[in-house]
Amino acid sequence: MKDHLTVREFISAFDSGYSLVKQLQDDINALNVYPVPDGDTGINMSLTLESVVNEIRKMEEADFSEVGHALIKASLSGARGNSGVILSQILKGFGRVLQSTDGRRLTLSNFLLAIVEGKKTAYHAVIKPVEGTILTVIRKISERIETKTYQSFEEALHDVVEVGWQTVLETPEMLDVLKKADVVDAGGYGLYVFFEGFRAAVAGETPKPHRVTQRVSETFISESGYGEYKFCTEAYFKSDNMDFEYAKNFLSSQGDSIVLGQEGGLWHFHVHTNEPFLVLQEMGKFGELIQVKIDNMAAQVEGRFQVEEKPFAVVAVAPSPKWAELFRSIKVDFAVMGGQTMNPSVGQILDGVKHVHSNKVYILPNNPNIILSAEQVRELTDKEVIVIPTKNPAQAAVGLSLYFGVEDPLDVFFKQILDHTNFIELTRATKDSHVDGLDVKAGDWLVLWDDQLKAACSRWDCVLETLQELTKNSGYTIASIFKGLDAKEQETQTMKELFASLGMEVEEYDMDQPFYPYWVLVEKS
Repeated sequence: MKDHLTVREFISAFDSGYSLVKQLQDDINALNVYPVPDGDTGINMSLTLESVVNEIRKMEEADFSEVGHALIKASLSGARGNSGVILSQILKGFGRVLQSTDGRRLTLSNFLLAIVEGKKTAYHAVIKPVEGTILTVIRKISERIETKTYQSFEEALHDVVEVGWQTVLETPEMLDVLKKADVVDAGGYGLYVFFEGFRAAVAGETPKPHRVTQRVSETFISESGYGEYKFCTEAYFKSDNMDFEYAKNFLSSQGDSIVLGQEGGLWHFHVHTNEPFLVLQEMGKFGELIQVKIDNMAAQVEGRFQVEEKPFAVVAVAPSPKWAELFRSIKVDFAVMGGQTMNPSVGQILDGVKHVHSNKVYILPNNPNIILSAEQVRELTDKEVIVIPTKNPAQAAVGLSLYFGVEDPLDVFFKQILDHTNFIELTRATKDSHVDGLDVKAGDWLVLWDDQLKAACSRWDCVLETLQELTKNSGYTIASIFKGLDAKEQETQTMKELFASLGMEVEEYDMDQPFYPYWVLVEKS
């Protein structure tokens, strides 16, 4: 019987818990109705745990204090989705106790203290705790182990798992939506599964989790919808001057399902909102956004039961919700939110590849800085992944809208499209600089042609003159103008008139992308 765990034993047990969650993630997904029935709780918890496992697997020779530090950082940076972010806060509390553990032995008393600290940290991070969820499961476990004395890890973990399972069974009586859907809570079940995997490894046994046969019905999903807020928005960022109370109040004004975690200068927040970019813009004022994840919960709910295997699927990076909506209307199966200054991680793009129902997946990165990340996805999946090196979403939108299942594969077709189009970016300089031989002043209009700076203009007239020089007598027949958040009606109108005077058909789209008031794609016949 064990009265302590070595670092190697702890890592092995944690790995076993993660492996069992991953093994049963489809069962966990099938229970998912709260807070939104988007069917990804198992995936999110598995990916959150995977982030930690990947970090601590290589630390078998480290002290527990080092393992604790790594666990905290990896759980904050790798957290995904509502239950995943709450799980990350439980793990963060656990890691805090490990950080204060000297040497390479974890005593039973410290292990139990770590669980209690995990509960406290999670309840502090969730702005409006709801019972009948993963929070209740960790709370009930914490309350039990605080009132009992244990002689061994095996005895304590047996109690942890039993209390966890009994609490999972009680969740429908605590949360009406679970009772109506006739399921137990997905996040709570996922936490129980993790502890069972952990217990079995410590005891030297094969895990024997209680299995759930319940499944959310398609009727329930269609009737319940996604709620008031459409976008699950979260970010991992660095800030030394963010105030917890300010962040909590701001996020509360923008949505619900708020989880806000902090460790030193590292932060992670999760919120369901209708204004994801407003949230990111405000939170970004206080530090550096490192990872950003935005999911369209409406699309996830609607697509939950669409499991027909397709000949191929398309994953595209979208710089705003309107771009995501446009992409979904023209053959994109999964939109990964991100773009300039908010490049999605390899893991986020991989999420999209995993979600789509096809073994052949085209990725449209839509930004030069994202192409390499997209390429790396190939090595992380058994699916056939083909990256089409689109450098902007306008190219993706035009190419997809013209592709009607012609004989050429999508990547071959896109090469033809890219050869017959040029891309214009119009934005404002944020500082004085010298670029491509041009002196640039803060506030100047920058005119970029296929990523090359062609002019820095203090006046809009100068912008129009540059556009005329770039496009006249070049055989362009269509100009597609994609307006960003800072586009102005008068500027838009004069640009449309210019392109029309040069013999082009002009199309205008209000897309709300940040940072770039205008993206323009000009096409030749």
